[in-house]
Amino acid sequence: MDLNGTLLESANPAQWFASPGTFSAPCTTVSGVTTCSPGDMSRNSVIGPSFVDTDLSLIKNTKLTERVNLQFRAEAFDVFNHPNFGNPDLDVGTTNFGSMTNTRFPNGDFGSARQLQLAPKLEF
Repeated sequence: MDLNGTLLESANPAQWFASPGTFSAPCTTVSGVTTCSPGDMSRNSVIGPSFVDTDLSLIKNTKLTERVNLQFRAEAFDVFNHPNFGNPDLDVGTTNFGSMTNTRFPNGDFGSARQLQLAPKLEF
């Protein structure tokens, strides 16, 4: 809304910024050739949150005979169940710009929630 209480259309960037062209890609013309670049920000200048993952493995070997071995394994991935957040949204035009809206790899891949597994293994 503006100062008079009129609802403004959010799709029009001119209502929010005096010069919407400020956020467009800068272009330069040298010898008749126009080159547009996304800016002069260096690579890796936006850093996401840190990543913490602690894994634990316990293995017990038991000799059954001279040639046969029974191994019992207990493995835990992300033992402390530390949340690892995804990178912030970098799309300037969205409402979530600069905020983290998800965790990293939420579908059971590397860096997801705590996982435990138990496994016997017979070696001969």
